[in-house]
Amino acid sequence: MRPILSLAVLSSLLLANEANLDTIKPIKEFAPPPIITPNVVQSAFVENQFDRTQRNEYPFVTNLLDNSADMFHISAGMYGKSFYNSSLFKYRGSNFYTILNANFTKANNYKDGSGKRWDYGYNRQGQSAILGFVPNDLSELRLTFLRDNIDKDKQPEHAMDAFKTTRKVGKLNIRLGEEDLSNTLNFELILKKVERKADNFHLRDDTPNIKVDLKRNIFEANLKYDADFASFHNQIGAGFEKDKHDGKRYMKQGNNWVFNGYRFADVRNDKFMLFDTLAYKFNEANEASLALKYEEQRSKLNGLDTKFFAPNPAISTTRGLLRQIYGEDVSDKIKKDAFSASLKYKFTPNDKDSYFAKLESLSRLPSNMERFNALYGAGDNGWIANPNLEPERHNRAVLGFKFGSQFYKEYLNSLQNKDAFGFSGHFIADSVKNLIIFDRRHSKAAMPLNKNAVISRNVDATLYSVNFNTEYSFARHFGLKSSLYYNYGQNKTDGRPLYQIRPFEANFAFDYKDYASFGSYNLGTALRLVSKQTRGDFSKQNGLGIDKKEAAKGFGLLDLYGGVEFKNKVGIRFGVANLFDKDYAEFISGDHVAALDPVVVHAPGRTFFISFHSSF
Repeated sequence: MRPILSLAVLSSLLLANEANLDTIKPIKEFAPPPIITPNVVQSAFVENQFDRTQRNEYPFVTNLLDNSADMFHISAGMYGKSFYNSSLFKYRGSNFYTILNANFTKANNYKDGSGKRWDYGYNRQGQSAILGFVPNDLSELRLTFLRDNIDKDKQPEHAMDAFKTTRKVGKLNIRLGEEDLSNTLNFELILKKVERKADNFHLRDDTPNIKVDLKRNIFEANLKYDADFASFHNQIGAGFEKDKHDGKRYMKQGNNWVFNGYRFADVRNDKFMLFDTLAYKFNEANEASLALKYEEQRSKLNGLDTKFFAPNPAISTTRGLLRQIYGEDVSDKIKKDAFSASLKYKFTPNDKDSYFAKLESLSRLPSNMERFNALYGAGDNGWIANPNLEPERHNRAVLGFKFGSQFYKEYLNSLQNKDAFGFSGHFIADSVKNLIIFDRRHSKAAMPLNKNAVISRNVDATLYSVNFNTEYSFARHFGLKSSLYYNYGQNKTDGRPLYQIRPFEANFAFDYKDYASFGSYNLGTALRLVSKQTRGDFSKQNGLGIDKKEAAKGFGLLDLYGGVEFKNKVGIRFGVANLFDKDYAEFISGDHVAALDPVVVHAPGRTFFISFHSSF
């Protein structure tokens, strides 16, 4: 019997879909934090949307314990005043495997570098289970269940808090055929259920009391077939998605709750998808591929004419509200389609080096938040999206490379303990037609209701993204690494910068790692430099105004960290984040809730952390 798939491979398959060309995301997404999956759960840090330093990438020796093949794994840690713990069980038999996990986070308030305390925090519980059965070399069945529950998620940047968020994901994967995808049929079913309650009275004392209840159920089915013939590999497939999304807002009047607006007017989406990827291998070093995808989405707004309370009877339905803002009637049935193509050439002269170039024309259908969010409000507070948005069209050129010297293997782990270095990076140039953005109405009407409400619209734009990474391991135990990021976004239609574009950032690290009779240990320091962002959407008078001058200032952070592990069984990782207690705020604002006019929330000041890790 062949070996069972590794945990890393299994976890990567949780969300993988090689045939989809879904690499394009909105400029700014609002959603609960990603579900913590088994492949990262033991090494995770406490998630904080106001601190975007990637400390999970630091090379702690305790990662050896967290990622080992042992059956039992335990981790528990303190990060300032916040706590995180996780337990993981995994077992592989001759023809089956299982992975079980439970994790808990208690995030508490913190002080920024100036000493100001921020009312941040949440309680989070997560569970996951993966059960796999491999009856023979030509078949495999895997069941996956993920649950994530976040309570009392305080949102100091917004007028409401996410009081309760519950997400459940169930997944069935069936493989028939070769594991190497040379002649393989894969079938996938996914069920997602999301329930969210937000309000302004459980975790704060605002009046009038407002609450929003959201429910969403998504069903996905995907079928794909892979085959090798001669020097070709082809993957062809089809998919279907049914999305039910309902969201209602209520206002308390006396002892009663009054329905006063749809966040999502009982939306129903049916999406059909066809895709094909054909790859040709000229020889061991040269390969070309062409990927195609077609999507058709049919949407129905069941609540378009459902009445709710509004101060103006003309906007007491979603249909009337949309007519007031966009000046046209909206059908309760909308159909949109999208076609994407990607041509790629890859050159791999050896196992350390690879280079690729892609020419792509990718289309993205609008999200529910971009199309169907519809709530009236006074002044700047309304948000009425446009159901008739056109899909985005991204015409892109992408270049990427990875290079390693003769003895390069990975950072702090070179072959024969020789000095070694590696480089990697990418460049993306993207000309976008019908980019979907949030904007404001900018009405000159005297009536305050919806006067400067948020709207959504299509514009043409230009995007650039550059990333360059270096790694150097030397003198057997030392390492230096760096990462540089530059992004540019321009709204060509209006002649102004796009919002929430990441400023130039440089990250540097200096690390030491060694082995001893008791096990191994590491010490390191990381420097994060973020430049001032001079390009942004700072004004609600002629733009959206989500970017804030206070958050656009440049800053530099220094972290110190280390770890020690004993006999591959127990270990401790520790460190100081923001050593010099820098007072700063991230330019990219929080995204747990849809805060389009956020209060600037500063990141934590000096924070000590320590965690215990064990595997056996």
